[in-house]
Amino acid sequence: MSSPRLDAAVPLAWSPRNEAPVPAPPAKPEEDLARRQARREAKLLAQASRPLDPWERYRALTDAVKEGIDLAEMADRKVRFALVVMAGINVGLFVLVTRPELLAVGSAPLHGWLGLYLLAYAMVGAYFLLQAVEALRPRPSRPSPGAASAPRGLRDPDEVPRHDVESYEGAWRAVRFDQLNGELARRNLGLALVNQEKYAALGRLYGGLRVLALLFGGLVVMAALSTLYGGGRP
Repeated sequence: MSSPRLDAAVPLAWSPRNEAPVPAPPAKPEEDLARRQARREAKLLAQASRPLDPWERYRALTDAVKEGIDLAEMADRKVRFALVVMAGINVGLFVLVTRPELLAVGSAPLHGWLGLYLLAYAMVGAYFLLQAVEALRPRPSRPSPGAASAPRGLRDPDEVPRHDVESYEGAWRAVRFDQLNGELARRNLGLALVNQEKYAALGRLYGGLRVLALLFGGLVVMAALSTLYGGGRP
């Protein structure tokens, strides 16, 4: 007699492990976009707060040195522009003081005041020229010496000619990234000090130019009054 099959006679017991897992509801597109944006912002914040590596520091210092040189050249261009404006004012002054209507204004005391006026103009003009020379004066682009272990003369135009070929090549072969960045940082500091002095002189220069323009305007008023009340005759 054959025995009955076990799979047909004994039913399988139910177990929670035999149940299929219920899939999680899909995330909404807005929530998924917000999570990606939050991860992206966290990554950018971590990159922004990390210290620079040596190569990044070198490029940043090089850009800073170029910016300092550009600022110095801009100051020199502003000085040349101020000199051009002063030349135009002086041409107008020459035309005014050589007109007989201005030189023959009123009585002798008024002539004395005119002489003092021109003397004040000459003094302000001399101050203006001194400030222009101060702004254009060549200055060393190096601050006070740094650490004794730092390399000298690798990128400094004042120090490079003091090397011979062998020592200069050997210094470049032995230099470290931090030493090169330190020299660039000192050069950038020197340029900043130079630009501070140049722009201070430039401010005084344009202050003198403003006074010259006011004095010239006073002469124009005097010439106009002389023409109106003197009848245009010497």
